[in-house]
Amino acid sequence: MTSEDPGPLLYAYRPIPANPMSVAILILLLVVTFILGPIAAAPEGLWPLNGICFLPLAILLVAMVLFRPNPTYVYENGIELSLPLWRRLAGQQRDFRWEEIRDIYPASYEVAGSFMSPFASSAGTLIHAGLGLETNDGRRLLVRFTPGAIRAFRAESQGFLEAMEAIRQRFARRGEPMVRTARTFSDEEVLEMQKEARQPLVSIAGVFLAFFLPPTIVGAILLVATALNLTVTAPLALAAVLVALVPPAFSMVSTLRRSERRNAILSELSKFQESLRERARSP
Repeated sequence: MTSEDPGPLLYAYRPIPANPMSVAILILLLVVTFILGPIAAAPEGLWPLNGICFLPLAILLVAMVLFRPNPTYVYENGIELSLPLWRRLAGQQRDFRWEEIRDIYPASYEVAGSFMSPFASSAGTLIHAGLGLETNDGRRLLVRFTPGAIRAFRAESQGFLEAMEAIRQRFARRGEPMVRTARTFSDEEVLEMQKEARQPLVSIAGVFLAFFLPPTIVGAILLVATALNLTVTAPLALAAVLVALVPPAFSMVSTLRRSERRNAILSELSKFQESLRERARSP
């Protein structure tokens, strides 16, 4: 944002300092490092491997600091986006004037990346609503909000609802449009897009095949090696593991691409619906 005063603060959203997955891994590492590790490494106690045992915990703590987000602030004249610390240190812009933004609408995103959880993505319950912003120069920005309970196909957290309401009131008060470049869809197109968006990213059968096939692949390779009187060496075992990782890796990449496609569809629909809401509000 320029040096111009951003104006009165309309809404502030403070995200959690670390995502739930990081906290879960932290708890696991704390238990392993300070309880299970010393028991297994007795009599070395807390210093097995000359202290290298603390390296995973240290790496995780540094990562949590680097990914710690700043608050999102909605002002009368602009917005300050929430970004992780490493992106702020890299100098990425996070302050924008409303004049720099052409479209503001609810945007869809996966709460934890559906490609990392194909089981959950197959049920279509990882979609959440964030604040989608498109700048005049074509950049697409997304403000994420910590979701509440995952109960609906498209969850809207309290933080998102309050931020969106503050922005809508600001633009309504000034008589300015929030959406300027929305495409127009017919009722049939909307229904077809909604139908496509509700399709599972990956079938349950595909998930089972991708994630239960690897042990079978490893067993088959080792069985063939034994039948050919080959010695099962570390390189052979590593090669078997790498081959076995192909199915889950393919499943994750495929699911990620479908997830991006689904979020794009839902975001376009949201932009269109936001434009309709503004037209209905206009006198």
